Amino acid sequence: MNHKFLALALLGAAGFGLAAALPASADIPAPRAEDVLEESMETMNGAMKTLLKGGVSAETKDKCLDATVRMQGAIVAAKSGKPHDLSAEDLLGYRKMMADLLAATCKLEVAILDGKFEDANKLVKEDLSRFKKEGHDKYQKEEEH
Repeated sequence: MNHKFLALALLGAAGFGLAAALPASADIPAPRAEDVLEESMETMNGAMKTLLKGGVSAETKDKCLDATVRMQGAIVAAKSGKPHDLSAEDLLGYRKMMADLLAATCKLEVAILDGKFEDANKLVKEDLSRFKKEGHDKYQKEEEH
């Protein structure tokens, strides 16, 4: 019995030593907001390509659900970012647009889950494509187009 206790004590002490050797979270620099925003936009763009490439169907259901979830995560990350030096009013508009886009992707997810592939394709081709165009036209710098 004493050997088990000793073994557990040594294992615990070793774990604490390992944890102490790891860098503290303050030592790890936070990613720059511009980098997070750029990566999020790239993820959204890749997800859109997946959704548009083969369309949403019974055969592509799982792949399209994965793309939709990736897009949702990227939207959440991007909506707290700031595309560039926006005025307070434009930043408010950007945040609202991103929230509306997130809501549209939730509708898309439900349509896919319900097997309503025609509705899902319409959401992708009309709503999501419109958000992309309007968002880029309004919030992207000219040299980024």
